[in-house]
Amino acid sequence: MNNRIIYFLTAAIFLFATSGTLMAQSQEQIDKFNEERKVYFTEELELTDSESKAFWPLYDDFQNRKMKLVEDERNTWIYAHKNADNLSDKEILETLQKGYSLKEKQLELEREYYQGKFLDALPTKKVLKLGKVEWDFRRNLIRRLREEGKGRRDHGGGSGKKTEGPEPFPMAPSPCLL
Repeated sequence: MNNRIIYFLTAAIFLFATSGTLMAQSQEQIDKFNEERKVYFTEELELTDSESKAFWPLYDDFQNRKMKLVEDERNTWIYAHKNADNLSDKEILETLQKGYSLKEKQLELEREYYQGKFLDALPTKKVLKLGKVEWDFRRNLIRRLREEGKGRRDHGGGSGKKTEGPEPFPMAPSPCLL
């Protein structure tokens, strides 16, 4: 379960980070996103008032810490690729170690929250369901962003092709793609 959550979060963060979508958003748009997420999670997890009060500060802290680790990892890979020709073998190995160490820290953070802190705020079934709710929310958000993008592309001469069937399973970014 934790590996799948990390996989999904990494894929979603990669989509946002590489497109610049989240970075370029105004504070108002970020607040709107956070409010939509809060409403969606609260409804899907059927959070009571007391659960919500205990859960949201934990989840916000978790997301902030996770984003910092993901950003550090991304910056490590960007640095490595931009400077690959100028790095010694030792520096490259150190950079690889740093990148994978940051990925391990992300997994440790997942464990800390999903196997500890979230269980203090929510029943175990709701903690288990949280991963699916996160995935569904991201999938709906990505679908909506794609639809908005298709509307713009159609006016700009895009193909306008619509794929049928379920959304493809996102792939975690390879460090070499960053």
